[in-house]
Amino acid sequence: MRGLVFNAVGKPLEVASLPDPEPAEGELVIRVSRCGVCGTDLHATSGHGMTLPAGSQLGHEYGGEVVAIGKGVEGWRIGDHLSALPVVGCGHCEGCRTGIDILCNNQWQGYGGGLAEYAKVSARGATRLPQTVSLVDSALVEPLAVGCRAVRLANPEKDARVLIIGPGPIGLSVLFWLRRRGVENVVLLASSGRRRDLAAGMGGTRFVVESDGAKEDIQTILGGAPDVVFEAAGVPGVFGRAVDLVKPQGLIMGLGFCMQPDPIVPAMNLMKDVTMRWSIIYTREDYAACADALAAEGYLARAMVTETVGLDAAPAAFEQFRKGIGGGGKLLVDPWS
Repeated sequence: MRGLVFNAVGKPLEVASLPDPEPAEGELVIRVSRCGVCGTDLHATSGHGMTLPAGSQLGHEYGGEVVAIGKGVEGWRIGDHLSALPVVGCGHCEGCRTGIDILCNNQWQGYGGGLAEYAKVSARGATRLPQTVSLVDSALVEPLAVGCRAVRLANPEKDARVLIIGPGPIGLSVLFWLRRRGVENVVLLASSGRRRDLAAGMGGTRFVVESDGAKEDIQTILGGAPDVVFEAAGVPGVFGRAVDLVKPQGLIMGLGFCMQPDPIVPAMNLMKDVTMRWSIIYTREDYAACADALAAEGYLARAMVTETVGLDAAPAAFEQFRKGIGGGGKLLVDPWS
């Protein structure tokens, strides 16, 4: 099969000929329909922080059609449509009992080879897609699940004042789930106006560009300081800004994957009695909720997709995405285009 391989920092991904995957016990092989490019993929190939080793395959936002079934797998048939967890734990330890597989106390297994024509997935980590969900949308389950869990943990009231910092795909997934909960008083704060139209396409018409007057603008629109701030930018300085913007005793939910030190002034947190917490990925229940949400409002989630390319065009598109060039939404790869 053909797939994308990371070889070295500073070099584009390579379209390589790879062995066809064979399902081990408890595994499935799918024909990948779509795979999204995530900010984590950029971080892991940038040389800043945890860099992937040479020869690594990328892609953890993917879905497709079952084409092979491993030993011991029950409940799945050839032709079934699914989206799958990219990380699967042992299923028995204290970490796994939290529902978050990446917290496994034993050795979790990664299934992150979605930027290819075929990929192996764990049957335990697979979520069946409703028949009404197109395989074209299968790669949206994973990023939507990040926002799903974050909003579920924050649990804002319908009349809450909410700020989202960073209107990229994760920030937009938070917006998607806020709207599904009936939370309408939401502002998106961005470093530029590049994603204004993208956010508007998902219902985020209250858009503020960072400036000296942004704090006043946000409070005017919301009718006061935000009760909840979702940090989805993943760059240094954002948490300090979130503390400045949130109301006293407010909640800051961290989602951005920042790999650099981000100094904060603890006294400022203390003086405002702020709660800060992070949300790492999602549970199987979040995946199932996203599959159902796509069946109901796939058109709205699909609005975050700004570009779809084939494997041959993917290395160049990946580097453009790294440079912040393009629509600023979700980049998808269609391995069969």
